[in-house]
Amino acid sequence: MDATDQTLFGPHKGLHYEQFLARLSRNAAVERYLEIGVARGAVFAQVACRHGIGVDPEFTLTANIAANKTRVSLYQVMSDVFFRHLRLRRDLGGRIDLAFLDGMHLFEFLLRDVMNTEAISRRDSILCLHDCLPLAAPMAERDPMRAQARSQGTPYANWWTGDVWKVVPILAKYRPDLTVMLVDAAPTGLVVITGLDPSSKVLKKNYDAIVRAFSEMPNDADGIARMYAAHTLVPAEEALRRLSGRSYRHGRGGFLRRLVG
Repeated sequence: MDATDQTLFGPHKGLHYEQFLARLSRNAAVERYLEIGVARGAVFAQVACRHGIGVDPEFTLTANIAANKTRVSLYQVMSDVFFRHLRLRRDLGGRIDLAFLDGMHLFEFLLRDVMNTEAISRRDSILCLHDCLPLAAPMAERDPMRAQARSQGTPYANWWTGDVWKVVPILAKYRPDLTVMLVDAAPTGLVVITGLDPSSKVLKKNYDAIVRAFSEMPNDADGIARMYAAHTLVPAEEALRRLSGRSYRHGRGGFLRRLVG
């Protein structure tokens, strides 16, 4: 099959993921926000919160990341190093309310970020994963150079999502207790995870076996198509409405802050 024949899904036409996260942060009155893969800071700058925590091995900031925040903490390290040395109360002041995971575009890396972020979240926190809904097979190549070469002449030339789409079937198999929502947010979708269990060790205990098994799963158009077929794609505005029915406990006094639509 030629690259030009491997379009799996038409362009995601919903709210752009940056706008989605910005609106979600305000709807949820987020106190602590974690972003892995900050890069230039375009997303980070738009999120409103009390304390923004950014992790990236090499920041290339071009945006005012302090906007909409009262405190910002940046960690220029790989996410594995960040989690390994993190002291939750000392470094963050408490558990994460909202996280955006957009680090290395390989499924084993994102899987570690998911399980490590869940461990520092609350049951009512929200995790958002980027690039898990590729539009064509070439962009899902593990090697970005191969993705670039295969995508030439297609509508998605030079797009690279990697194989992080595999995290969706992994969670379906190993964490059916989680609520996983596929969101039609432009340009490469969002996967939103709720119903978290910070005490769960399932992914950590099975990590090596998961990586072995899903490394053998074909990273091709058929596999990605099966992932899409197994889930309902939720319009971005509808996803925001669903998430706006949540509430959070913040602060030492534990006061309840209702979300606004």
